[in-house]
Amino acid sequence: MVNNKVLVVEDELKIRNVVCMYLEKEGFNVLQTDNGVEALSMIEKEKPSLIILDIMLPGLSGLDVCKRIKTNEETKDTYIIILSAKGQEWEKAEGYQVGADLYETKPFSPKNLINKIKELLNNKLE
Repeated sequence: MVNNKVLVVEDELKIRNVVCMYLEKEGFNVLQTDNGVEALSMIEKEKPSLIILDIMLPGLSGLDVCKRIKTNEETKDTYIIILSAKGQEWEKAEGYQVGADLYETKPFSPKNLINKIKELLNNKLE
């Protein structure tokens, strides 16, 4: 079932705050954390429809988090947008290989990111 919960997993506070602010302005129910281990716990408990996920996180990497989400029967349909400073083609390919639905590189446009989130969630509603 689609809900308006979005989990932002980003260890850089400034980036996390900007993304969360834009999401909240658009009426999303925003959850946030700065690490992969806590993200997995929150995903299990809160069941967000979409996750914005940094790759370079303390502890468990974003790629590992993505792989675990997409291989879990209960969470495999959750949309994942990787938001990373790593922008080489092979790095993007690796993100898609572990199950990301979109891969956005930093720096990014918050407005464009919000539009892409809306597109993904609207596709899920149809």
